[in-house]
Amino acid sequence: MALLMAPHTVTVVTAPNGFDAEGNANTDWSSAGRTTVQGQVEPAASSENRDNRDQVVTTYLVRLPPGTAVALRDRLEWLGVTLEVTGDPLPWLGLTALDHIQLTATRIRG
Repeated sequence: MALLMAPHTVTVVTAPNGFDAEGNANTDWSSAGRTTVQGQVEPAASSENRDNRDQVVTTYLVRLPPGTAVALRDRLEWLGVTLEVTGDPLPWLGLTALDHIQLTATRIRG
């Protein structure tokens, strides 16, 4: 079943774990896989940190179709913006047309 109100094209970016030249574990974003789905993205909160630099943190509430493969360490691309998944993707089930996966994602600038 498709997400009822899904006006946004969202790309889920999943990167495999790799290792750097010193053998330390890292995430290899250069060989990331991409899956595009229709979802819903809405701003939830924004804050500014001006202690040592100008930094803006914006949090988004994201709803994706049920069964979308998305994990806590993934990224999302939406309207040319890259977001970090920062909340556990949780299924909302039982209402058929309203079933979805809900998560939070963050963009940090500065």
